[in-house]
Amino acid sequence: MNRRNHLRSLDVTRISGADPNGDHKGNVEGEGSDGVLPHRRLGWLKSLTLSSDLLILGNAADVTVTEEWISICTRSLPQLRIGNAIVSPKPPTLEDVPAWIRNLEQEVGQSAARYGRIVWEGGPAEEDVYRAFKDASFEPYDSLSMKADSLKVRPGATGVPMQAVQSDAEWRELLDFQIRANQVTRSSDRDFLAARLDLYRTESKAGNGAWFTAHADGCVVGCCGIALGNGLARLQGLEVATSHRGNGVGISLVSVASEWALRHGGTRHLVSVVDPDYHARRLFESVGFRPHDLVCGVVPVDSLTSPAVSRRPEPQLPGEEE
Repeated sequence: MNRRNHLRSLDVTRISGADPNGDHKGNVEGEGSDGVLPHRRLGWLKSLTLSSDLLILGNAADVTVTEEWISICTRSLPQLRIGNAIVSPKPPTLEDVPAWIRNLEQEVGQSAARYGRIVWEGGPAEEDVYRAFKDASFEPYDSLSMKADSLKVRPGATGVPMQAVQSDAEWRELLDFQIRANQVTRSSDRDFLAARLDLYRTESKAGNGAWFTAHADGCVVGCCGIALGNGLARLQGLEVATSHRGNGVGISLVSVASEWALRHGGTRHLVSVVDPDYHARRLFESVGFRPHDLVCGVVPVDSLTSPAVSRRPEPQLPGEEE
């Protein structure tokens, strides 16, 4: 019996980034009840938030699926939160908390566990569960997926050209912008951003996505990426320089990236994932996105202090105050 069949006989499926038969972007069944393509190899997973995360990761992540949990491990990027996680189909009980923390460390390693996340489907946990996680130095960290099949036309930025990132120089400009936008000063955070962008560049060159930048006065003032697969197009990394927020740059980037995706890769649905209470949610709603599913979870408190991986201000709608 070969290794993959042996794993299946134990009710475990491993989708390895190094295994060409474990392609995260293929092998889908019919559409779900809401028209969203499920991923056959992800078993019970229903969350559009979490399944579209794998489009961003491409073949860099190793994914293990059992009846009780899914683990995601991206060894080349231990600081990448979406790439290092354990996922449950239901909220944890108070008794689950210590075991889930140990499971995170065992599945992704202690280094990645410092930045990783524990997430679940099925809504928020009980208050005593969050208190137990807090006592273990974890904080709540929820993600909301939003879906659209087409975009509403909204006025965007004028006099701010948008372009696809293609040349080596353009990728370097994008990295420089992300370093400035995240106010990164530590060399370790710069290295993380560079490694993460290398992953995005690899996926883009393979035809699995693209990145777009906005320009003003000879500088990059905004960026947005998009990842393709399974009939989905997942927007990612939408950032706008403080000096250009509120004048439509964010809307223009979302429009350009979405229009590109709808012309490529058999895209049926556009997906964005946001923090539920951030400005970006209103931006996406203004162009036709609607909430799809909320994933609840927790992350280590210390990970929120890293400029490269913490929450940060997001683009605003035209006319909104900073």
